[in-house]
Amino acid sequence: MGNSLNVLMLLTDGYGGAGGIAKFNRDFLQALDGCSAVARVHAFPRLIAMAIPESIPERVVYDRAAARGRVAFIRRLVGYVCRGHRPQLVVCGHLHLLPAAWLLARVCRAKLALIVHGIEAWTPSRKLLVKRLARLIDCGLVVSRYSAARFASWSGVPLERLFVLPNCVDLQRFLPLTREPNLIARYGLQGSTVLLTVGRLASAERYKGFDQVIELMPRLVERFPSLKYLVVGGGDDRGRLEKKAKELGVSGNVVFAGQIPEAEKVAHYNLADAFVMPSTGEGFGIVLIEAAACGLPVIGSRADGSREALLDGRLGRLVDPKSPSELYAAIVDALQSPGERRRIDDVETFGSARFQERVEGWLTQLIGSPVTTQLSS
Repeated sequence: MGNSLNVLMLLTDGYGGAGGIAKFNRDFLQALDGCSAVARVHAFPRLIAMAIPESIPERVVYDRAAARGRVAFIRRLVGYVCRGHRPQLVVCGHLHLLPAAWLLARVCRAKLALIVHGIEAWTPSRKLLVKRLARLIDCGLVVSRYSAARFASWSGVPLERLFVLPNCVDLQRFLPLTREPNLIARYGLQGSTVLLTVGRLASAERYKGFDQVIELMPRLVERFPSLKYLVVGGGDDRGRLEKKAKELGVSGNVVFAGQIPEAEKVAHYNLADAFVMPSTGEGFGIVLIEAAACGLPVIGSRADGSREALLDGRLGRLVDPKSPSELYAAIVDALQSPGERRRIDDVETFGSARFQERVEGWLTQLIGSPVTTQLSS
């Protein structure tokens, strides 16, 4: 299979972005670059929030000008087609970009793949056009079986057309390491037992479980007087969570780190004695496997895609996120018997090499299937 496939990808963010979706998109573009069948990938991001520290893969053209607003995004896509580019595959990185992706796929007579992450695709889209177009994709790339089932239940896309592609972690980078003294000093963690959650603090995403952990802090501090709950991530819900911690009398034990540079992420995981995210709306939960790769005891939810990230309990303890007693018991168990941090071998299931193999397998399978993006009557 020679280098003959040209790919067009529409994405919310990737390089210069933060969060799980941006991380997935970077990994996916890197994997496409490593596929022998791919000649070129043109990627059009809607947003570039920060400077791009890493190098862009050689066969990826990352159109930074597309991220200068909605009008610029549309103009760059129109210009791409007008210059004569005709990709054989259009990848839609988010459900909300589907109308533009479907139109481009039809104009170019290309196959259309949709990436499905989590809660945004679990219920029917409120946008009628998106809802109608969802069933016309050639295939879906879905981060978990849980998200696949939820998406298939309303979209009309058969499960056989959905390929599960879980998130991945760089196992050469995310490792158990000693605590960095400068970070201990930054957050006042000297002599502290540290419980950690990493995630966006967005008022629209209150499903990550920050509230549940903060509400348990008074009891946890009674049990572990030196306990600090380190919350890593930024967002518009931080003020409300800070107020809650103050009202509960644990503001001195809850540390809000804010958004951190990607380069500091591994060091922040290694500050912790345990990681917790009792979520109810995660499609997968990349932070769970990053924490596991750093050798932390991990507590996650059995109510969403986190269950698959933790391999049904092999990489961490699963709890009912709506049961405070169960969550409390899991945290106590993790903190009272920390032991030496070590990585569980099963985390290799989500290594970058396995991700590359999965993308290549999916691409090989897709190339041999017929195009279905034409709008039926």
